[in-house]
Amino acid sequence: MRQLAGACVLCFLLAACGGGGGGSSGTGGPTVVSGKVTFDFVPVALTGALPRLDYDNTARRPARSVVVEAVDTAAQSVLATVSTNAAGDYTLTLPAGRTAFIRAKAAMKAIGSNAADISVIDNTSAGAQWAIDGAPFVTGVTPALTQNLNAASGWNGSTYIDAERAAGPFAILDTIYQAAQKIISVDPAVSFPKLNANWSPNNIASGGDIDIALGQIGTSFYQRTTSGGTVIRNLYFLGFADNDTDEYDRHVVAHELGHYLQEAFARDDSVGGLHGGPDDLLDLRVAFSEGWSNGWSGIALNNPIYSDTIGPSQASGGSFNVSVGESTNPGWFREHSVEKIFWDFSNHASIGFSQVWSTLKTGLTVSAALSSIHSFARALANDTSNNALVASILATQSIALPATPYADNETNFGNPAIANINPIYLTYGSLNTALTNVCVDNAVDPYLDANKAGEYRHVRLTLPAGNRTFTVTQSSSTTNVSDPDFVLHNNAGRLFEANGIVSNSETASWSLPAGDYVLAITDFRLFRPTSSGGNTSACFSLTVQ
Repeated sequence: MRQLAGACVLCFLLAACGGGGGGSSGTGGPTVVSGKVTFDFVPVALTGALPRLDYDNTARRPARSVVVEAVDTAAQSVLATVSTNAAGDYTLTLPAGRTAFIRAKAAMKAIGSNAADISVIDNTSAGAQWAIDGAPFVTGVTPALTQNLNAASGWNGSTYIDAERAAGPFAILDTIYQAAQKIISVDPAVSFPKLNANWSPNNIASGGDIDIALGQIGTSFYQRTTSGGTVIRNLYFLGFADNDTDEYDRHVVAHELGHYLQEAFARDDSVGGLHGGPDDLLDLRVAFSEGWSNGWSGIALNNPIYSDTIGPSQASGGSFNVSVGESTNPGWFREHSVEKIFWDFSNHASIGFSQVWSTLKTGLTVSAALSSIHSFARALANDTSNNALVASILATQSIALPATPYADNETNFGNPAIANINPIYLTYGSLNTALTNVCVDNAVDPYLDANKAGEYRHVRLTLPAGNRTFTVTQSSSTTNVSDPDFVLHNNAGRLFEANGIVSNSETASWSLPAGDYVLAITDFRLFRPTSSGGNTSACFSLTVQ
């Protein structure tokens, strides 16, 4: 396998298989080169709930919709390019008298008629493109030539040979391909924004500082950044053998793609962070984003069993069923509750995934309410004109269908009750008046993950047009010192944030059109250990001028 930067070959050659070729010169007419591109797929096997990669049942699968190039060996120029079909087949017509080879990239430019610029690259090699090359051949010797390529797994029967793990990037891309087909089936005109999936055998689930260029990515994740006004979207996947490899964990790949889909096509207000613990009580934005992505992975792969393999020989890990939900303390603050609801909505004959996808794309932006199961469900009920059905599915996880996107009639705040989330939204009054008792705490966040319920207070505001000054001032905290921060949202999502380091107060001004907004307020010191001056709770007043 090669890593490519532009037309330049970088780094090392990984195992690939080529076929055909021969001769030293070509004097005849054009040569039609055809073949099949495949990759070694390693399935996940379950022993009870314990997953492992089942190398004994490795099978070759077609590399679907991947870019295939015929490259002139001497000039390193591309003579022709095409994409494989759903069977992994390709055909190219090349001029006579050239020495060339076939290259298959772990990249898609289109999925059928749908635009897609999706590549698997190596974040530990300056974003080099992963690809496999076949053996050289001479055109014009014969009118037709077969060149098959296979990306090998690199498993030698007892361990991985990292330099031969050519299949990893193609396995990731193939899961993305299948997931994209689910979207295309209900949204035939969809166009997928450019996306890079970063994978390397060096990508490790290490603790401490993150250094993406070294592969110290911490976990598989999705990231949206901007550069010069251009939106850049990246997935990152683990690949370090005997620690955590995700290239064959198809639900993990589809999950991270779910975050891309929500962000790119809809709205995602999640603050991210660690999640998935059995007792996690999450901020409503995080529970929604993670629950959607979990549920989506099962929907996309038509398999509700989510598995993640880890450890020596990739022979341990965990699994769960996205169709089950929470039996203990269910609610809008549990990702497993949200994932079940998405599964049930998508598989119900009267709703279905087509309606779920349509509502996801439009329903989260009809109001300033934060992205949550409440705002989604309200929009879905409006779209389907079936309040009773949506309400009954929500009720299986003890969630109320709200009359508005702001969860106004929600009565489930956890058992025992979680502090500072009742009601889910506070309401700000008129300009130049103070909203008091805006309180936050980290009581349900023992590991200080900064994404749990009660750590952010959400405030609704209806503001006239003008330059508005927001001031959040401490009224009390466990140490009498706080660091308030806040983020302003409208119906499109995050607008502005204020995260200065002045103790006990935060002020920011923005010129705003008249409309509805939501302010998410927290204390940064909630996420610091109390031994180093952190708080366990804080209360503030909010004034808008």
